[in-house]
Amino acid sequence: MIFKRSLISELANIAGGVFTVLFTIVLAVAMVRFLNLAAGGSVDHAAVFQLVLYNALVNLPPLLAASLFIAALMTMMRSWQDNEMVVWFSSGGRSLLSWVEPMLRFALPIVAVIALLSLVISPWARAETEKLRTQYVQRDDVNAIAPGRFIEAMGGKRVFFIESAGENENEVGRVFVAESGVGKESVVAAARGTVETNAEGDRYIVLKDGSRYETMNDSAQTRVVEFSDYAIRLDIRIDNAFSSTRANSLPLAVLLALPSPENQAELLWRFSWPIAALNLVLLAIPLSCTSPRAGRSLNLLMAALIFILYLNGLSVAESRVTQEKLSLLSAFVLLNGSVFLIAVVLFVRRIWMTRWLPKWMNLWYWRERRALAGGSDK
Repeated sequence: MIFKRSLISELANIAGGVFTVLFTIVLAVAMVRFLNLAAGGSVDHAAVFQLVLYNALVNLPPLLAASLFIAALMTMMRSWQDNEMVVWFSSGGRSLLSWVEPMLRFALPIVAVIALLSLVISPWARAETEKLRTQYVQRDDVNAIAPGRFIEAMGGKRVFFIESAGENENEVGRVFVAESGVGKESVVAAARGTVETNAEGDRYIVLKDGSRYETMNDSAQTRVVEFSDYAIRLDIRIDNAFSSTRANSLPLAVLLALPSPENQAELLWRFSWPIAALNLVLLAIPLSCTSPRAGRSLNLLMAALIFILYLNGLSVAESRVTQEKLSLLSAFVLLNGSVFLIAVVLFVRRIWMTRWLPKWMNLWYWRERRALAGGSDK
């Protein structure tokens, strides 16, 4: 009981430290990226903090799985380095299998959190991120217009220029609008304008007392229209409820109800992370076996390589399911079952085998036999 408590306490301390470092790095990278997007006008400055938090929620499942794997590996390696494993093996026939139960006792609550994050919270965070960015793109063009500046809209097909602001909040003075269409170009000039919203929620800038000059690109024909009121729609209604169509942002119930290849691949990604966390914890136990005189660098490098290969394998399996080359069940079993089988082989090797190959396949074995045979002949 004392041993299990001390083991769980050590695992919690190491896992907490590793997670803090990784989470800080992810937050810093996300902050720099979204600040760069905000400076370029791709996202709203006021939503940067929200976007960083949503990005952190999206990355929590792999971060927690990596922290759990590194904590289990470092705890076991410390026991080998301090010769505690010698005492463990000599106390009543204990083996590496006896470490599975306390490791899983610590890991299972974290695996449950990973499952909740992967299946529910991370997709919601992706949907909220997409919602914020879409609302900013669809935001009223007038909000970005300032007197004395040329402002592009509709991907550069429409250009506004306002000479001065109006007396009231929704009024502008001396408006110039240039717009390019299919086979024609138009220029609108008006003395003033107002921003209005119709019953459907669409927003317009209504120009007063102006002229519209329309020129055909393939001829010199020009059409001039004088108007007292001329309305230009600025955007679609942004008050509508946003619904994402991307598979990684859809709720779990929608993915299960619509079994398209993209949705099946997303299900593979979500369901694999809790299983991956368990596989990595089991894999850390035999991987930690090392000599007390050896360093920890090689084991840590192997751990990093295994995690990267696992992550890449998950991405490859996801792409295979999207391309309909593998089914969801076959990809799930092939990927996670292979890692579990590797863990079983490592346990067998560390507990019941002293070498990877049988003795008869070892060159030194045959040299020794030959030497013994030569001695007996004499």
